[in-house]
Amino acid sequence: MLFSKAVVALSAVVVTASAAPLFPSNNLKLEKRDDDLPARVPYIFPAPGIDPLADAIRERHGTLLDLDGLLLNAPKLASGWNDLFGVIRDGNSLPGTMRELFILRTAVLNSAAYQWLQHESVGREEGLTTEQLRIIRFTPPFVQTKHTESILGPQLSAAMSYADWITKSVQVPDRVFKGLKQFLNDQQIVEATMTAGSYNLVSRFVVALDADAKMGVPVPFV
Repeated sequence: MLFSKAVVALSAVVVTASAAPLFPSNNLKLEKRDDDLPARVPYIFPAPGIDPLADAIRERHGTLLDLDGLLLNAPKLASGWNDLFGVIRDGNSLPGTMRELFILRTAVLNSAAYQWLQHESVGREEGLTTEQLRIIRFTPPFVQTKHTESILGPQLSAAMSYADWITKSVQVPDRVFKGLKQFLNDQQIVEATMTAGSYNLVSRFVVALDADAKMGVPVPFV
């Protein structure tokens, strides 16, 4: 692949278990990158001012995505989803690069093109480079090499390994857990686990319901 051998410096600060939480990213906005192609259930897109729940979702990330249109078929689930992912996206203390790596890596491992399309630009905004995105996109599961670590750096390399095991195996070996935990405090390792786990839910949801007709569409190349 078009990988450079240059070492990319991490923008996140290395922390230990006793360190203060890393600075979170607040109120991130997702742009609507949907084609509004049919899914397996209809989309529900109430006009602004008609549905308080739809307005709350719209307020949180700036628009209603096709994902939201599917969720709004089940309002109680949509409400709980909005609360949970509002915290995961905007209320945790992980570095933005690490959070988006979890989201993008689970998209790759679960063949969820829709999820990748929504988050690639967010990952770039948070500081992921094109070289890092290529590593996330093209590295096979469970593969860790000097090359991948030279591009990702030790924190993100450990995070990608953690995402691989959570997604493909569920059971995470101690060495993989400790490999990530050395950079995070207790709150952050819980947040990391929840982020990787919850975006496995997202990818399975959007693929099974064929959000924006993206089931079977390859995850884009970078």
